[in-house]
Parts: sequence; C-alpha cells; structure tokens
Amino acid sequence: MVALNDYIVQEVFCINLKWYRFNRGLTQEQLAELSNCTPKYISDLERGKFSPSMNKLQDIAKAFNIHPYELLKPDHMDDPVEFKRVDEKR
Repeated sequence: MVALNDYIVQEVFCINLKWYRFNRGLTQEQLAELSNCTPKYISDLERGKFSPSMNKLQDIAKAFNIHPYELLKPDHMDDPVEFKRVDEKR
C-alpha cells in the first residue's frame, strides 16, 4: 500500500469532495448553499483549480457532517493506489 505522503494532497481532496458530494446526492449548487460558497467555487475546487482555505475546508466538511480531515484522506476508497503519485505528470 502506498503511503498518503506519496499522493498529491490536492488530488485527494478533489476526489474526496466529488465522492462525498455524489454520495450525499448533492448538486454543486446545493453544496455551495450548505457551505456558504458559490457553485463556481465548488466547481473550481473539484477540478483542482485551487485549494480551499482552512475556513472553507471546515465549512465544506460541516455541510457533509464530517470532520475536515476526512476530505484529505483516501480511506473511503477501496483501492487508494488509484490516486496519482507525486512523481506522475498531470
């Protein structure tokens, strides 16, 4: 198993954000409303355009009713090896 340090943390966050949103049956618009963001901001986060501030990370986690760290770890995935390695090109 590959350690989390070998992952691109932003990639993990993007995948988790989408996974939790789909798992909760939320649209980007609904998540944006629940987390006091704009739908464009949620879309940009999911595409990895930029990373959230710590405050926004907390707001998004609260919208999902999870701890913020859960958005940064790949534990919900069956095979975390699917994540890109740090040494891979995007």
